[in-house]
Amino acid sequence: MPDGPITRKLCLLGLPAGVTQALFSMSAIVVQGLTNSLGTAVIAANVAVMRVDGFAMMPNFTFGTASTTYVGQNIGAQRIDRVKQGIRDLMKLALITAGVLVACILLFGHHLMGLFTETEEVINIGLSGLRWLALGYIAFAVSQVLQGAMRGAGETMIPMWISIITTIAVRLPLAYLLAALTRCEAWPKGRPEALFASQLITWLLAMGITVIAHRKGAWRRRLPEGLRE
Repeated sequence: MPDGPITRKLCLLGLPAGVTQALFSMSAIVVQGLTNSLGTAVIAANVAVMRVDGFAMMPNFTFGTASTTYVGQNIGAQRIDRVKQGIRDLMKLALITAGVLVACILLFGHHLMGLFTETEEVINIGLSGLRWLALGYIAFAVSQVLQGAMRGAGETMIPMWISIITTIAVRLPLAYLLAALTRCEAWPKGRPEALFASQLITWLLAMGITVIAHRKGAWRRRLPEGLRE
Protein backbone atom coordinates (compact mmCIF):
# COMPACT_ATOMS: atom_id res chain seq x y z
CA MET A 1 0.00 0.00 0.00
CA PRO A 2 1.25 3.53 -0.75
CA ASP A 3 2.48 5.50 2.21
CA GLY A 4 -0.06 8.30 2.72
CA PRO A 5 2.21 11.11 4.02
CA ILE A 6 4.94 10.35 1.46
CA THR A 7 2.42 10.20 -1.40
CA ARG A 8 0.94 13.52 -0.30
CA LYS A 9 4.39 15.11 -0.14
CA LEU A 10 5.28 13.80 -3.59
CA CYS A 11 2.07 15.24 -5.00
CA LEU A 12 2.70 18.62 -3.36
CA LEU A 13 6.19 18.68 -4.87
CA GLY A 14 5.34 17.28 -8.29
CA LEU A 15 1.97 18.74 -9.21
CA PRO A 16 3.09 22.40 -9.32
CA ALA A 17 5.90 21.47 -11.72
CA GLY A 18 3.39 19.61 -13.89
CA VAL A 19 1.02 22.57 -13.81
CA THR A 20 3.88 24.82 -14.93
CA GLN A 21 4.56 22.67 -18.00
CA ALA A 22 0.85 22.47 -18.76
CA LEU A 23 0.64 26.28 -18.68
CA PHE A 24 3.41 26.58 -21.25
CA SER A 25 1.59 24.19 -23.56
CA MET A 26 -1.79 25.85 -23.04
CA SER A 27 -0.46 29.34 -23.71
CA ALA A 28 1.25 28.09 -26.88
CA ILE A 29 -2.09 26.77 -28.13
CA VAL A 30 -3.85 30.07 -27.46
CA VAL A 31 -1.07 32.14 -29.06
CA GLN A 32 -1.15 29.77 -32.04
CA GLY A 33 -4.62 31.11 -32.79
CA LEU A 34 -3.15 34.60 -33.13
CA THR A 35 -0.28 33.25 -35.22
CA ASN A 36 -2.69 31.55 -37.62
CA SER A 37 -4.58 34.79 -38.16
CA LEU A 38 -1.43 36.59 -39.37
CA GLY A 39 -1.04 34.58 -42.56
CA THR A 40 0.81 31.60 -43.98
CA ALA A 41 4.20 33.35 -44.13
CA VAL A 42 4.05 34.09 -40.40
CA ILE A 43 2.93 30.54 -39.64
CA ALA A 44 5.85 29.11 -41.62
CA ALA A 45 8.32 31.53 -40.03
CA ASN A 46 7.01 30.78 -36.55
CA VAL A 47 7.43 27.03 -37.11
CA ALA A 48 11.05 27.58 -38.14
CA VAL A 49 11.70 29.89 -35.18
CA MET A 50 10.23 27.33 -32.78
CA ARG A 51 12.58 24.68 -34.17
CA VAL A 52 15.57 26.88 -33.37
CA ASP A 53 13.95 27.91 -30.09
CA GLY A 54 13.63 24.27 -29.02
CA PHE A 55 17.34 23.76 -29.55
CA ALA A 56 18.27 27.01 -27.78
CA MET A 57 16.02 26.19 -24.81
CA MET A 58 17.46 22.74 -24.17
CA PRO A 59 20.59 23.91 -22.29
CA ASN A 60 18.46 26.17 -20.08
CA PHE A 61 16.14 23.32 -19.12
CA THR A 62 19.18 21.14 -18.48
CA PHE A 63 20.74 23.68 -16.12
CA GLY A 64 17.38 24.02 -14.36
CA THR A 65 17.23 20.26 -13.79
CA ALA A 66 20.85 20.23 -12.63
CA SER A 67 20.09 23.04 -10.19
CA THR A 68 17.15 21.13 -8.73
CA THR A 69 19.18 17.94 -8.31
CA TYR A 70 22.25 19.66 -6.90
CA VAL A 71 20.35 21.79 -4.38
CA GLY A 72 18.17 18.89 -3.24
CA GLN A 73 21.12 16.59 -2.65
CA ASN A 74 23.15 19.16 -0.74
CA ILE A 75 20.23 20.26 1.41
CA GLY A 76 19.77 16.59 2.25
CA ALA A 77 23.43 16.49 3.25
CA GLN A 78 22.93 19.73 5.25
CA ARG A 79 25.61 21.50 3.20
CA ILE A 80 23.90 24.85 2.59
CA ASP A 81 27.35 26.37 1.95
CA ARG A 82 27.73 24.17 -1.13
CA VAL A 83 24.21 25.14 -2.23
CA LYS A 84 25.09 28.82 -2.43
CA GLN A 85 28.35 28.22 -4.29
CA GLY A 86 26.74 25.66 -6.58
CA ILE A 87 24.00 28.09 -7.61
CA ARG A 88 26.63 30.71 -8.44
CA ASP A 89 28.65 28.24 -10.53
CA LEU A 90 25.57 26.94 -12.33
CA MET A 91 24.51 30.50 -13.07
CA LYS A 92 27.90 31.28 -14.60
CA LEU A 93 27.78 28.17 -16.78
CA ALA A 94 24.18 28.85 -17.83
CA LEU A 95 24.92 32.47 -18.75
CA ILE A 96 28.05 31.56 -20.70
CA THR A 97 26.18 28.86 -22.61
CA ALA A 98 23.23 31.17 -23.28
CA GLY A 99 25.59 33.91 -24.41
CA VAL A 100 27.27 31.61 -26.93
CA LEU A 101 23.89 30.47 -28.26
CA VAL A 102 22.66 34.05 -28.57
CA ALA A 103 25.83 35.03 -30.45
CA CYS A 104 25.32 32.11 -32.86
CA ILE A 105 21.67 33.05 -33.40
CA LEU A 106 22.52 36.69 -34.10
CA LEU A 107 25.44 35.86 -36.37
CA PHE A 108 23.98 32.89 -38.24
CA GLY A 109 20.24 33.49 -37.91
CA HIS A 110 19.74 33.90 -41.65
CA HIS A 111 21.46 30.58 -42.32
CA LEU A 112 19.43 28.88 -39.59
CA MET A 113 16.20 30.05 -41.17
CA GLY A 114 17.51 28.91 -44.54
CA LEU A 115 17.60 25.34 -43.24
CA PHE A 116 13.81 25.33 -43.11
CA THR A 117 12.72 27.43 -46.07
CA GLU A 118 13.97 29.17 -49.19
CA THR A 119 11.21 31.79 -49.20
CA GLU A 120 12.84 35.14 -48.51
CA GLU A 121 9.76 36.62 -46.83
CA VAL A 122 9.57 33.73 -44.39
CA ILE A 123 13.31 33.93 -43.70
CA ASN A 124 13.08 37.65 -42.95
CA ILE A 125 10.14 37.22 -40.60
CA GLY A 126 11.87 34.35 -38.83
CA LEU A 127 15.13 36.26 -38.57
CA SER A 128 13.30 39.19 -37.00
CA GLY A 129 11.71 36.79 -34.52
CA LEU A 130 15.05 35.27 -33.55
CA ARG A 131 16.52 38.72 -32.96
CA TRP A 132 13.60 39.59 -30.69
CA LEU A 133 13.96 36.38 -28.70
CA ALA A 134 17.77 36.36 -28.46
CA LEU A 135 18.06 38.38 -25.23
CA GLY A 136 15.26 36.30 -23.76
CA TYR A 137 17.40 33.16 -23.74
CA ILE A 138 19.77 34.82 -21.29
CA ALA A 139 16.85 35.88 -19.08
CA PHE A 140 15.38 32.38 -19.29
CA ALA A 141 18.72 30.89 -18.22
CA VAL A 142 18.62 32.96 -15.02
CA SER A 143 15.03 31.95 -14.33
CA GLN A 144 15.69 28.25 -14.85
CA VAL A 145 18.69 28.07 -12.52
CA LEU A 146 17.00 30.00 -9.70
CA GLN A 147 13.63 28.28 -10.07
CA GLY A 148 15.42 24.95 -10.20
CA ALA A 149 17.11 25.82 -6.91
CA MET A 150 13.72 26.62 -5.38
CA ARG A 151 12.33 23.28 -6.48
CA GLY A 152 15.38 21.51 -5.09
CA ALA A 153 14.68 23.17 -1.75
CA GLY A 154 11.11 21.87 -1.87
CA GLU A 155 9.51 25.18 -2.88
CA THR A 156 7.54 24.37 -6.02
CA MET A 157 4.67 26.82 -5.54
CA ILE A 158 6.63 30.01 -6.22
CA PRO A 159 7.83 28.89 -9.69
CA MET A 160 4.28 27.78 -10.49
CA TRP A 161 2.80 31.16 -9.57
CA ILE A 162 5.49 32.96 -11.53
CA SER A 163 4.47 30.92 -14.58
CA ILE A 164 0.78 31.66 -14.01
CA ILE A 165 1.41 35.39 -13.72
CA THR A 166 3.78 35.73 -16.67
CA THR A 167 2.41 33.12 -19.08
CA ILE A 168 -1.34 33.48 -18.53
CA ALA A 169 -1.92 36.91 -17.01
CA VAL A 170 0.73 38.75 -19.07
CA ARG A 171 1.78 36.88 -22.24
CA LEU A 172 -1.64 36.06 -23.66
CA PRO A 173 -3.31 39.48 -23.39
CA LEU A 174 -0.07 41.25 -24.28
CA ALA A 175 0.36 39.30 -27.53
CA TYR A 176 -3.15 40.20 -28.67
CA LEU A 177 -2.77 43.81 -27.50
CA LEU A 178 0.49 44.30 -29.40
CA ALA A 179 -1.06 42.72 -32.49
CA ALA A 180 -3.97 45.15 -32.27
CA LEU A 181 -1.66 48.13 -31.82
CA THR A 182 0.53 47.22 -34.80
CA ARG A 183 -2.21 46.76 -37.38
CA CYS A 184 -1.51 48.48 -40.66
CA GLU A 185 -2.34 48.13 -44.34
CA ALA A 186 0.40 45.54 -44.87
CA TRP A 187 -0.51 43.69 -41.67
CA PRO A 188 -4.26 44.07 -41.08
CA LYS A 189 -4.24 41.57 -38.20
CA GLY A 190 -1.07 42.95 -36.61
CA ARG A 191 2.64 42.62 -37.19
CA PRO A 192 4.37 39.29 -36.43
CA GLU A 193 6.73 41.08 -34.06
CA ALA A 194 3.81 41.12 -31.59
CA LEU A 195 4.29 37.38 -31.07
CA PHE A 196 7.99 37.61 -30.36
CA ALA A 197 7.95 40.86 -28.39
CA SER A 198 5.31 39.50 -26.02
CA GLN A 199 7.42 36.38 -25.44
CA LEU A 200 10.55 38.44 -24.73
CA ILE A 201 8.69 40.67 -22.27
CA THR A 202 7.32 37.58 -20.54
CA TRP A 203 10.79 36.07 -20.11
CA LEU A 204 12.24 39.33 -18.79
CA LEU A 205 9.37 39.73 -16.33
CA ALA A 206 9.71 36.13 -15.16
CA MET A 207 13.43 36.66 -14.60
CA GLY A 208 12.79 39.81 -12.57
CA ILE A 209 10.20 38.18 -10.33
CA THR A 210 12.35 35.07 -9.90
CA VAL A 211 15.42 37.07 -8.88
CA ILE A 212 13.37 39.05 -6.34
CA ALA A 213 11.81 35.88 -4.90
CA HIS A 214 15.20 34.22 -4.65
CA ARG A 215 16.90 37.18 -2.98
CA LYS A 216 14.08 37.64 -0.48
CA GLY A 217 14.58 34.00 0.48
CA ALA A 218 10.89 33.07 0.51
CA TRP A 219 11.84 29.57 -0.68
CA ARG A 220 13.98 29.04 2.42
CA ARG A 221 10.87 28.46 4.53
CA ARG A 222 10.87 24.91 3.19
CA LEU A 223 14.32 24.25 4.61
CA PRO A 224 14.97 22.66 8.01
CA GLU A 225 15.28 25.25 10.81
CA GLY A 226 19.06 25.05 11.02
CA LEU A 227 19.56 25.76 7.29
CA ARG A 228 17.41 28.85 6.85
CA GLU A 229 20.08 31.44 7.59
